[in-house]
Amino acid sequence: MPLTVQRSGVIESARYRQVLGQYPTGVVVVTALDAAGTAVGMVVGSFTSVSLDPPLVAFLPDKNSSSWRSLRESGDRFCVNVLAAAQEDVCRAVATRKTDKFHDIGWQPSPQGNPIIDGAVAWIDCVTEQIHDAGDHDIVIGRVLDLDLGDGEPLLFYRGGYGSFMPHSLAAGDADLLDQLRRIDLARPHMEGLADLFGTEVTAITLVRDELVLAASAGRTELAASPTRVGQRLPFAAPLGSCYAAYGDAALRERWLSTISEQLTPEQLERLREVPDTVRGRGYAIALGHSELSDLERISTLLHERAPDVSPETLREAMARVTDGYNPADPIPADVELRSLSAPVFAPDGTVAFTLTVWGPAEPVAPEEVTRYANALLATATNATRAIA
Repeated sequence: MPLTVQRSGVIESARYRQVLGQYPTGVVVVTALDAAGTAVGMVVGSFTSVSLDPPLVAFLPDKNSSSWRSLRESGDRFCVNVLAAAQEDVCRAVATRKTDKFHDIGWQPSPQGNPIIDGAVAWIDCVTEQIHDAGDHDIVIGRVLDLDLGDGEPLLFYRGGYGSFMPHSLAAGDADLLDQLRRIDLARPHMEGLADLFGTEVTAITLVRDELVLAASAGRTELAASPTRVGQRLPFAAPLGSCYAAYGDAALRERWLSTISEQLTPEQLERLREVPDTVRGRGYAIALGHSELSDLERISTLLHERAPDVSPETLREAMARVTDGYNPADPIPADVELRSLSAPVFAPDGTVAFTLTVWGPAEPVAPEEVTRYANALLATATNATRAIA
């Protein structure tokens, strides 16, 4: 339906709000400290990035807002807090309270001293660069001084209400993943094709220094222990990441084993030393069994969420318990629980750029079905290698 415009050229405000409300926006709280050291802030739905070089962001406060007046009077420093999906109560409290807006809302000081709200999915510390007049609003341009990530999904405002959004196809945007993500984007159509073929999830995992990063996914699986695996980081340690060990040099293989060697029995350690050659011979890695491997994923998720009773040591102990489920010797037994299969995607220089993991079904499968999954995965990895070349 076209926008209603009166003959005078004035757009009806109700219609304007209705139409613009079709565009979902993120919800942020811009914070600062006043002269007395009291936290002040305002809810903003008009936050945006402006420039990468120099790093600039912007938000558009109402000129008549008392909260904006308090922020402006506090000085030229402010912090943008991207609220999490579960922080609607924080949003409403900051938006409705006239004074003492942060009563019972936890926060920590940023490097510039501005409040970082506990549980925010991201924060961005800024100094005001410029303020432009824009009708009944100001356009505040901030130069980014520091920033960091939290956890979770963001809170969104859409059609007058609050909610969250979980995309079908995801990617983690850490700065150390930019090159890998560019490559994964080229391979994404092949990932999505494989996910559609089996009605499951396909995950791209990359090695960043000493961590395996679940960088992107396509599709969904009922086996997932969390709404999304994307963004999780696991130690590069046996039995995980065996494709990297299989196609890496001797030093990389030794690093793969040494991280977890103290948790392993001599028999487990000896068997794992043979795994890289087994994986390289097959062309893929395989994980069997749902129960214990699901428990490993659950512990990984809790560690990612910073659960107080889960530590890196807890995760390494869980990894040691599941070594027998990873890359067993041939032949594959009948009616197995196929947890996952992983295969390497190669960069033009012959190194492993990232691995693709296809997640198996919940019910046991015959060895022929494992072979069907493996063949489809290997074909997908080959096509992805060609795509990034």
